[in-house]
Amino acid sequence: MKKQTKLLLLILLALGLLTACKKGDGPLEVYDLGVSAEDNVVALDSILDEGEATLFSIDAPIDSAIAEKLGISHTYHYREMDDPAELSKRYIAVLMSDEQGFTPIDAENHRLTDEPNTDLLAGSVALGKTAVATAGEEGEAQILRVVVGWSEYAVAVQVAYIPGKLLAPVKKDEPKDDEENQQQEDAGPTSMSEQMDYFNSIDPRKLGLEGDDMHAYMVFPQQAWVLVDGVSCREMGVYLQDVQTATNVYMGTFYLSSDMTRIYEKTSDGSIVQCSLE
Repeated sequence: MKKQTKLLLLILLALGLLTACKKGDGPLEVYDLGVSAEDNVVALDSILDEGEATLFSIDAPIDSAIAEKLGISHTYHYREMDDPAELSKRYIAVLMSDEQGFTPIDAENHRLTDEPNTDLLAGSVALGKTAVATAGEEGEAQILRVVVGWSEYAVAVQVAYIPGKLLAPVKKDEPKDDEENQQQEDAGPTSMSEQMDYFNSIDPRKLGLEGDDMHAYMVFPQQAWVLVDGVSCREMGVYLQDVQTATNVYMGTFYLSSDMTRIYEKTSDGSIVQCSLE
């Protein structure tokens, strides 16, 4: 459970550990984490036609966060594109090309065999490959991870080093114990798009959010199921668009059960509590 909640989400780190900066003149060619040039990632800018989208801001960790070994990641925010989902799909295809070598991964860093689902108004896809740079004095292996997230109006790309190694895909025919089988039965047929439609129809006040509807918020669903109190749930990261700064402000992480009857919230102390929908 801890590994699941640490990963995504997707897209933004805690605002107190980030500093926003404006892009320099001209389009970016690569995303550089400043550790190894061999880990540079081809930038979204490289596939943009003139005027197709605008890079508004870049979030990078402040020096104190790096000193405390909280990880290295940069997040690039793009706006003013006609179709964020289509643009994300194109960029993901570039990252998955033989030249770039990224592969879709789940929250546990298992390779995914299914193609990423980009046929959503809002969503996110995580991709990874083995990093050239290693971590720590003992040279521990790292994964170079790129998370591409999009909403109806924006695209965000997060590039980060995370500890660990890429794992083999989970075998779908692996024998499961009775509890896992029951959880799978509980999951039901609801798709990500169905869950998104339902989640966006909820009165935000029932989730502790402001407003009369969810239209002001960006919701980033995760592809993999996670277990909360033994219930299969989909993790939903909720952000509020700040028009003045063109950034996404983290508002909370929620877990929608597969049968869409329960919603849980991750509190500030990291615990998971059930929301009352009455």
